[in-house]
Amino acid sequence: MDNKILELISRRRRQILVHSFLYYQLNESLIDDYTFDTWSRELVNLQSRYPTEAMKSVYAKEFKGFDGSSGYDLPYSRMEIQTIGHRLLKFVKRYK
Repeated sequence: MDNKILELISRRRRQILVHSFLYYQLNESLIDDYTFDTWSRELVNLQSRYPTEAMKSVYAKEFKGFDGSSGYDLPYSRMEIQTIGHRLLKFVKRYK
């Protein structure tokens, strides 16, 4: 198992969840659509190329079947995702 790939898959999943929460629940966007789409395509490709790592990384069940087209139906209502989203938003707004 490739730990660097495992870490990258986990990071992309968290990023997609947090930014989906910000966008769909708080009507805030800290990244542009191009970046979100790039991360989503990369994650879809990684999950396809590295199924073992994908199954071992965080949120494996939640991202099963993820095609990258939208983050609308992902489980961004989880407390840990919302907490990260609120902290990120507060941090960014502080430095604007």
